[in-house]
Amino acid sequence: MKRWFTLSTLTLLAVILTSATGLAQYKAGNNYIGVNATVVTEPVGWGLTYEYGYDENIGLGLTARYWSPENTETGESTWTGTLERETFMFLAQALYHALPKSQFDPYGGVRLGYAYYKESWSTEGVAARTAPPEKAESGITMSIVGGMRYFFSPQISAEAALEYFLMHDDGYFVNRASTGMLLGLNFTLM
Repeated sequence: MKRWFTLSTLTLLAVILTSATGLAQYKAGNNYIGVNATVVTEPVGWGLTYEYGYDENIGLGLTARYWSPENTETGESTWTGTLERETFMFLAQALYHALPKSQFDPYGGVRLGYAYYKESWSTEGVAARTAPPEKAESGITMSIVGGMRYFFSPQISAEAALEYFLMHDDGYFVNRASTGMLLGLNFTLM
């Protein structure tokens, strides 16, 4: 009896969820705007994404990201030094949506853009030191991305993705990561 009740409840829940969100899917011609966080890199990066449904399977868009200041302190008994770094990244993207008519939207694609690294070095103490030789260099950045978007309703979706950077300054992040995990929330603009 307990098993029958569990199966009935799960079936009823599945029917309710699929009927309420049957029209929730990636569509050509829609505009999607979202906020996301890159959670594997250190520090955490925050971003905004825009995507236009170019056709049934292809989405074109832009991404802007910001990694907040990261302070690295060093020193000895007679001096201390603080290196502060920030990152601004602007990318154009092309994504392929494999199941455009589904509530689950797996996608993959490429992003190409420019990363701007800003650094400042300050010292205090008896003998001031020069900045460390290893500095991040601004320049072209390119990544491949793959993920899954889930539509809760036609207007709201959540996503999780892995992004592997093919080109960027590996020496920038504390953990020297080339892979970032994105978690995001998207809104459909009709």
